[in-house]
Amino acid sequence: MPDNLTPEFSRIVKVQELTAKKTTIEIDASAAERAALADRFELASIEKLVAKLTVQLAGNGEVTVRGPLHAEITQRCVVTLDPVPEVVDDEIEVLYSPHVSEDSLPSTADDLEGLSEDELMALLDQPEPLTDGIVDLGEVAAQFLAISMDPYPRKEGVDIEEFVEEEEPEEKPNPFAKLAGLKDKLENKN
Repeated sequence: MPDNLTPEFSRIVKVQELTAKKTTIEIDASAAERAALADRFELASIEKLVAKLTVQLAGNGEVTVRGPLHAEITQRCVVTLDPVPEVVDDEIEVLYSPHVSEDSLPSTADDLEGLSEDELMALLDQPEPLTDGIVDLGEVAAQFLAISMDPYPRKEGVDIEEFVEEEEPEEKPNPFAKLAGLKDKLENKN
């Protein structure tokens, strides 16, 4: 995450300060944090955002974060803009490694151009960089919420066809009709 951005929901874990190889940490977003995240993700509201995450240290310096995420959110219907409540339950699993640099990861879509499918899949399996021995569990939960929620929420019973206006096909003049008219004019002159 760039230095100039402050996460709305931040729960920093300093890996070197953990006393056990495996630690479980429960995080719960406050009302202000939920409101800020709702604004970030363009949601009507986030009523609840909690996660119970296990941080596990490996001998090679890698860190695994895994555990359940639970959120209760309200989005806007893509058809009517009415509120649509949604419960999001997902399983978080992220591997961090001090052996991966942010500089080696693609930062724009242009960086992905020309990569084969195998190379793209390898990028997905690559660990996240563990920078300065810090993991932000709140930001991890926020990112998993963003990818887990319904991207096209629709109010129950709403049929998009009811709201689509039928456009009448535009009558285009036949280009040959103009030529026929021109032909008639030319024949009348002779």
